[in-house]
Amino acid sequence: MKNIEEEIFKTLESIDKIQPVPSNPFLYAKIKNRINQRPLPIIMPWMSYAKLAVCMLIVGFNMVTISKIYLNNSQPTMTKEELGNYLGISGIQNVYEP
Repeated sequence: MKNIEEEIFKTLESIDKIQPVPSNPFLYAKIKNRINQRPLPIIMPWMSYAKLAVCMLIVGFNMVTISKIYLNNSQPTMTKEELGNYLGISGIQNVYEP
């Protein structure tokens, strides 16, 4: 038992003698140098044009669809009552129209 207590005491004494390790003064310069030596990512300019083209196609398709649906001057093929019967909804009440 005495031997274990002596080892514990020696360990606790050695903890009191611990001192902080000084840092390397060139650490910041080394890190900065490594960052500067990394290869730059390859920028593909055609990707931005492709993204723009896809967005323009989507907007164009939406405009064509809206113009065909909402700007068409033809009369609707079903009345509200016929639509309600077709969908199986009876007694459609429109609260927005008198």
